[in-house]
Amino acid sequence: MGGIHGVGKGTICEELCECFNFKHLSASDVLKWEEISDKKNKKVLNINSTQERLLYGLSQIIEPTNNYLLDGHFCLLNSEGEPERVPENTFLKINPFAIIIITCDVETISSRLKNRDKVNYSIKVLQDMQDLEITFAKEISLKLSIPFFNVKTSDDISLQAFLRHYESTY
Repeated sequence: MGGIHGVGKGTICEELCECFNFKHLSASDVLKWEEISDKKNKKVLNINSTQERLLYGLSQIIEPTNNYLLDGHFCLLNSEGEPERVPENTFLKINPFAIIIITCDVETISSRLKNRDKVNYSIKVLQDMQDLEITFAKEISLKLSIPFFNVKTSDDISLQAFLRHYESTY
């Protein structure tokens, strides 16, 4: 499950795990983000090495008998504060059964990030990041020939219906 910072991925994942037989994994938790970065600073100095760390962490956690809902990003803010795609290879190695992107009005996201992280991101950067997140997630879903679903944070009914439809594939 992807979406930009502050869109509500964690909350939605927790709700879905109550309805389905999933274990929730946050990419930030797997990365142990607080060990490698200021938790409130969303800029990533080296996106490639961060993704290698994520893949290694997942290899240590994943149990083949469980179903997981991984929340993370398809793009990140690079060291210059500009949206940048996560390496495609990350998703090829994770090999998800579907891609879900959570979106929300960027003004709402901006407000959440101000309250949560005490950081004021420009609306343009947030919109560019969300647009790139959607575009790249669609590209990855096509490359992997897997379902893609873009859902607004307020539409959990459609999201549950989407997951129920594909329940037999995971």
